[in-house]
Amino acid sequence: MTIHSDADIATSETRMPGPYKIVAATSFGVFLSALDASIVNVSLVTMKDSLGVNMDAIQWVVVAYLLIVTSAMPLMGKVGDRLGKTRVFQFGMLVFISGSFLCAISIGLEMLVAARIFQALGASMISANGLALVTYFTTPQNRGRAIGMNSIVLAAALGSGPVLGGFLSQYFGWPSIFLVNLPIGVIGLLVVQVIVPETETVKEVKFDTPGAVLFFAFLFIMIYFFTVIGFIPFGISLLIVECFFIAFLAFLLRESSFPSPIIAVGVLADRRISTSIFSALFAYMAMIPISYLLPFYLQEALGFTQSMTGIFLMVQPIVISVTGPVAGFVSERWHAKYQTVVGLIVQLGGLIFIALAIPNVLFMAIGIAIMGTGLSFFSVANGNFIMTAAPKKYMGVVSALINIARTSGFSIATAMVTTIFELFFLLTNPGGATSGPAFTAGYGNAVVLTIWIFTILVLLAAIISSLRGSNPCEDERRNDEVFVAATNQIPQR
Repeated sequence: MTIHSDADIATSETRMPGPYKIVAATSFGVFLSALDASIVNVSLVTMKDSLGVNMDAIQWVVVAYLLIVTSAMPLMGKVGDRLGKTRVFQFGMLVFISGSFLCAISIGLEMLVAARIFQALGASMISANGLALVTYFTTPQNRGRAIGMNSIVLAAALGSGPVLGGFLSQYFGWPSIFLVNLPIGVIGLLVVQVIVPETETVKEVKFDTPGAVLFFAFLFIMIYFFTVIGFIPFGISLLIVECFFIAFLAFLLRESSFPSPIIAVGVLADRRISTSIFSALFAYMAMIPISYLLPFYLQEALGFTQSMTGIFLMVQPIVISVTGPVAGFVSERWHAKYQTVVGLIVQLGGLIFIALAIPNVLFMAIGIAIMGTGLSFFSVANGNFIMTAAPKKYMGVVSALINIARTSGFSIATAMVTTIFELFFLLTNPGGATSGPAFTAGYGNAVVLTIWIFTILVLLAAIISSLRGSNPCEDERRNDEVFVAATNQIPQR
């Protein structure tokens, strides 16, 4: 693979590509890294039978990928800031392609999990630097539309993963879900090489290795805790929580005293960045009763087949694909504070609509469309806002933090939704029915109550988002609009 030289960096200003070219070029990698977070799930049973292991063991194919891709993202963002975002993005695609090939030829569970870890390292480089590249090569005037287009790629990957995975594993065997990455990845690698120039690098005296280790440690511990919380004794859970706080406090102390930190404490304390991250965390957590719990309800209570469920779940990514560019266009003209809050209120309305619609499948689909529209308007404006607020030298790390808010939200909420649903199901199905009208009614009521609990998270996200303030570029844009309006009122001679 040819890596961009220093001469390329020096001349990048003379051949700056347009924002849509950047989105198109990086979309191959962004699509693959998101796709492999969802394509594997439907093939786990086939993998289990083929490799001769039990269900508890095969889950590590998913867990290992999630742990590494989430924990390593900030570090890969930092590496992209130091060495060049395009260079690290390209290398991530090469690692991801190689890991996919190793997954496909794995002859045992141990080899498969190791290959998934290697694949996840590549995905973390891609995810951490993909949005940063879009931000780097855009301006406040066109960034919203570019991020809106990027949201289409993410929605397409997450939505098509289960459908594509089920088809490939059924007709071509489970290795095919990894082999499909190879041609797409190679094409994407070549396209990035041709279209995307190298970014300028951040010059720092020394890399903060202890800070990097501590950052990785506390993120890894947090994601691991929420992944296995339902399967470990209380004493071990308490020990993991203590380790998390020790690593987190040690990281803060290290970063506050080191001259070239992984991410400055002042950046994390910036209200614009912190409110964006936490509002995104709660907004993505509120999706889980729909994306995780609803498929079980459709199949176990309403008798949907796997293919019918996959088609039903396509509603949300289709809606996001349609509304993403519109949300991006609006985000360039409206303050993020207002668009994010309105988007979250619409998402809240969609959740309430779904809760009231159960068990009417048609109305549930309408509710999902409403929820997806709100989430689209929120996430695009939120991404545009935080990336515009991010200091240039920390752009890669902040980009990674946005992705962490999404993946961490999914992990934490999955553990929460399982526990909450099981508690409500005990109350709504006191007879312990396993089939029949009592089972169906109890199941539906437990789902409804769980959704109502998660609406609280959207309210919290809206409150946090309303406190974000405004970016300087937003104030400048507003002043320009006032000036133009005032100028237009001056009588012309």
